[in-house]
Amino acid sequence: MHDQMPPSDTAESVTAGHPDKLCDAISDAILDECLLIDSSARVAVETMVKGIEGEAVIILAGEVSINGQAPDYERIARDKASSIGYTDSRIGMDASSSELCKVLVYITTQSQFISQGVDGDLETQGAGDQGVMFGYACTETEQTAELRGRYFPLAAALSQRLTRRLEQVHEEKILPWIRPDGKSQVTVHIEKNTENPPRISTVVIASQHAPDAGPNWPDSNNLTEAERRMYIEGEIRKHIIEHAIPESLLNEPEIIVNGTGSFPDPGGPYADAGLTGRKIIVDTYGGGRHGGGAFSGKDPSKVDRSAAYYARWAAKHIVAS
Repeated sequence: MHDQMPPSDTAESVTAGHPDKLCDAISDAILDECLLIDSSARVAVETMVKGIEGEAVIILAGEVSINGQAPDYERIARDKASSIGYTDSRIGMDASSSELCKVLVYITTQSQFISQGVDGDLETQGAGDQGVMFGYACTETEQTAELRGRYFPLAAALSQRLTRRLEQVHEEKILPWIRPDGKSQVTVHIEKNTENPPRISTVVIASQHAPDAGPNWPDSNNLTEAERRMYIEGEIRKHIIEHAIPESLLNEPEIIVNGTGSFPDPGGPYADAGLTGRKIIVDTYGGGRHGGGAFSGKDPSKVDRSAAYYARWAAKHIVAS
């Protein structure tokens, strides 16, 4: 225990299979297809998902104004959820099945009173709403070679590296018993205005897994629960934490894997309802400056997204110069 601990900063991140991030991905997939049809389309789409006893529902709601045939919203939602890994209700949702997963669509056109202030040429185009947006950059990542060039809060950068690695391990079946739903959290201590390197005090990983995960999965039922927990923790340390966190920063932090003991199926939308826009801190700076509006499912006329992106671009260039 250090007598004088430098100030701490904690940030979390989530995988693409987290219920809220799943909703963000579906909303953005709809936005992408609308913009492919009409680059000037006006899109604001929210998504909700929830699994219930072997079944699930995806609800799409919002406004779309498009010059051309609107895309098949249901198909987009099913394809995106399936591509993330939700093709089995035992895991949390089977988006590929019309019997086991309903898709409800409540999408209308944009209000004419909004569009009359937004539509126009580039010189006179207005914003789709009012709001306060922030861009942020700092030099915390610049002391570590593997992170150099990001100009980002260190705790947020590390937590994002962990969840991206979790996604890779799931997608590439490096650990075939890993499921789509997962989270990370990192606490770092940085001594400002000194040459002392940053120190990580805590790394937390929550990763959904098959109930019978083990070294010979799916034939792993001979393990006790204690042995299974030890095996899962060891594999996550080896394939995720030690892979994602630069070695120079791994100075014996406290590591917590599935802090409740285990995180078996079903997870994802069965364990928690998901909504678009509930992970704006994860999407930005891990607790640093952020606006109040979400990004996903919004075309560039929504300054919640476009102005936040521009402000980040400006902040990064100022700090880097």
